[in-house]
Amino acid sequence: ALWKKMNGWVYQGFDKTYSELGVWFDRKYYESETYMLGKDIIEIGLEKNIFYKKPDTSVWIDLTDVKLDHKLVLRSDGTSVYMTQDIGMARLREADFHCQKVVYVVADEQNYHFQVLFEILKKLGEPYANGLFHLSYGMVELPSGRMKSREGTVVDADDLVAEVVSEATREVNERGSIITQLPDSQRLEATRRIGIGAMKYDLIKVNPKKKMVFNPAEAVNFEGHTGPYIQYAYVRSSGVVRDSGMSDLARKTVVETIHHTEKDLIAKFYEYENIVAEAAQNYDPSVIANYSYDLAKAYNRFWHDCPILKNNDENTARFRLQLSKVTAHVLQHSMGLLGIEMPERM
Repeated sequence: ALWKKMNGWVYQGFDKTYSELGVWFDRKYYESETYMLGKDIIEIGLEKNIFYKKPDTSVWIDLTDVKLDHKLVLRSDGTSVYMTQDIGMARLREADFHCQKVVYVVADEQNYHFQVLFEILKKLGEPYANGLFHLSYGMVELPSGRMKSREGTVVDADDLVAEVVSEATREVNERGSIITQLPDSQRLEATRRIGIGAMKYDLIKVNPKKKMVFNPAEAVNFEGHTGPYIQYAYVRSSGVVRDSGMSDLARKTVVETIHHTEKDLIAKFYEYENIVAEAAQNYDPSVIANYSYDLAKAYNRFWHDCPILKNNDENTARFRLQLSKVTAHVLQHSMGLLGIEMPERM
């Protein structure tokens, strides 16, 4: 009862942090659920000569035929190791979800572990074994260097969220943003979206396999390759549509000439479907992140070169508002795929 109560406190704290980051889980698994199942699977594997015992009664598997080595799966005293639990975990998850594809999102320090796990599951004849994939990602470092728990240089998630939101608030105040004039609840929500969006974008824009350095102060900059830069392009494109008061933007519009920045925007729209497919195929959300930045840049060039409301031709104004509307839609959708919310004011 005490164990459950203390665990409950831990998960309440976790849930609060995850909620702040827009993260949720359909099912939580505990090691206590998986290690016994893993031991049972290994016992069956022993009977089938998939595993073998050493003189000290520890249980191993020989994977030299797939250019790996001999791997321990049960200690001599019968206690489990991480591999035991992961074998049980795979079976339990299959029973719950019947997955055709499972993606393990774990740092590159565990590359070898997952090579071994996947080969063991294949030798056990698990029906899902060929659908397993390890999405190996590089480590995140601070400007001061690598985080090390033993040296106390790790960053608490709640502290990190608070820091990026604080940096976003500072940036907003220094720019004299319209956000500072909003009611408190709207102002806090806007700066929260900017800060957390900046943090997420800065982490996601880098290819998962690469190591990276995260600097909160740089991440919240409204200029350059940042989340707030893209959010600003969204606010600008959706705002001009909202402020125009024009209601018939779904109607077909014919214009005689098209500026090269308008052509560039249209071309970017047509890239989006393939971009999403590429990101999914390669397990690489940075493809979508970088596309979003390129689209924001293309829109800002268009904004600079092509007056939208300040021209005398109604068709041209409508056409440019239509481009703005599509830009806002695609930016909101692409950043939404990355778990990044868009503010309505900046």
